[in-house]
Amino acid sequence: MLESLRLGVQSWYFKALLMVLVASFAVFGIGDIFSGGPSLGAIVTVGDTEIGGAELSDAYRRRMNAVSRQLGTTLTTEQARQFGIVDQVVQSLVSAALYDAEADALGVVIGDGAIAARIRMEPSFKGQQGQFDRGIYEQVLAANGMVEQAFIDSMRREISRDQLLGSLAGALPQSTQLADRLYRWRNERRTADYIVLKYDPNSAVATPDDTILRRYHGDNAARFTAPDYRKITYIHLTPDDVMGNITIPENELRDAYDSRLDEFSIAERRTVQQMIFADEVAARKAAGMLAEGRAFVALAKKLANQDPKATNLGDVLRDGLPGTLGENVFKLSTGETSPPLKGPFGWYLMRVIAVKQATIRSLEEVRALIHDELASDRAIEVLFELSNTLQDILGGGATLAAAASQIGAKLIYVAALDRQGRGADGKPIADIPQGLIENAYNTLIDEQSALVDSGDSGYLIVQVESETPSVLREFGSVRNDVIAAWKREYRRDKLENRANEIVERLNKGAGLRHIAAELKLGAVTTSAAFTRAGQDTGANVPRGL
Repeated sequence: MLESLRLGVQSWYFKALLMVLVASFAVFGIGDIFSGGPSLGAIVTVGDTEIGGAELSDAYRRRMNAVSRQLGTTLTTEQARQFGIVDQVVQSLVSAALYDAEADALGVVIGDGAIAARIRMEPSFKGQQGQFDRGIYEQVLAANGMVEQAFIDSMRREISRDQLLGSLAGALPQSTQLADRLYRWRNERRTADYIVLKYDPNSAVATPDDTILRRYHGDNAARFTAPDYRKITYIHLTPDDVMGNITIPENELRDAYDSRLDEFSIAERRTVQQMIFADEVAARKAAGMLAEGRAFVALAKKLANQDPKATNLGDVLRDGLPGTLGENVFKLSTGETSPPLKGPFGWYLMRVIAVKQATIRSLEEVRALIHDELASDRAIEVLFELSNTLQDILGGGATLAAAASQIGAKLIYVAALDRQGRGADGKPIADIPQGLIENAYNTLIDEQSALVDSGDSGYLIVQVESETPSVLREFGSVRNDVIAAWKREYRRDKLENRANEIVERLNKGAGLRHIAAELKLGAVTTSAAFTRAGQDTGANVPRGL
């Protein structure tokens, strides 16, 4: 199988096709693919595989969420465009589809056993004992918005791609000497004796005279320069401004409820316990012991090494169990245990603790939810009409203040705003709408910005009244700040000089422990053996070591 894979993927057709696909997306880009709306058909076709708008949209959202978590902030659509996220997602989907198509053409088949083994080896799914934990596995899937069958399908494709890529790498000539050098370089371990010179922000430092401070003030002008400020007034129209005046008639509430009955229907559920065994013989042995009256949870711990968390699945839906397990479990009544069932991770014994019948939430239960959603939609429509009225009034020559008065909007005044959204006191200004800073600094003095979308289904327009240019603050007004900055730098320089003196003595043959004792620097620490990548350094070892 691997030899046939190597022969297939070494073809120039396969390699050229991959390069052409990647290059085409790099050249043309796909920044506007979402403009087609929900009816958008296939974005890309790779062989018989079509990548549709829904698949691309899901992958895009997952990538956006992942990058947002890494950066600690929510990315905007414009930032996503700048980072090239859409192009990255499409290239990833195209590459995956290309590998899948080639694997299918070569007849790569991945069995359930290989998938189960891969999942059991995944560190993210292991508990404190280092073994596969079904409970943790389900929590990880739920956190990533995946059902088990979809995850198993994706694992099947991933293993298939791994075999394909492995065959590519396997076909390359290997240098034993190079591999040996790389192995020794990567895995070489060293230990180190070290001391840490701690920065003390409260150590006593005499205040220098004003001559030194004034020179420091001038040499570090950027630290003590006030930013440029803009004085502005603005109108911010939001759905909340009109929500209070919106009433939804009873017949509309009922119509909306009737059209969404599927959404308010709660499917039948089972409260389930499970045991999983590697083979049928072990499962049948456990079934026999259960028939003798043995407790399910205790037996799962003894025979399957499952803790209660992995045994108790809680409430599950029919399609929430993989393969045919759902169909078999939903044939059981309260208190019944299934015979051994073949599943994706082995042989299962499933016990139903309770049956929860399907129900439909009443209109009264969801009335507030439906009302708020309908009112929110209506508010957006009303707000759009209000924004048109505002533009008409301003187009007729009215001032921003007069226009706000005519439509009943609040005119907000900001005496000083800098490019970071702070006021003259250096503190952040509260409740700044999205786009305010950008529009305030992109609009000329005594001019109004365009009426723009504020990102919260609202509208924003800004009038720039005046500007205060950036200027170096007078020494007298920032003298205390200058003293504090000078002392911080003095302490850092002193600490660095001491460290350099110690290094010089070490290079001349003095011992680290002798120096530490002489200078009363505390105990010398010996690290654990670690690699160049910092593996196994321990939590307290400086990363730069």
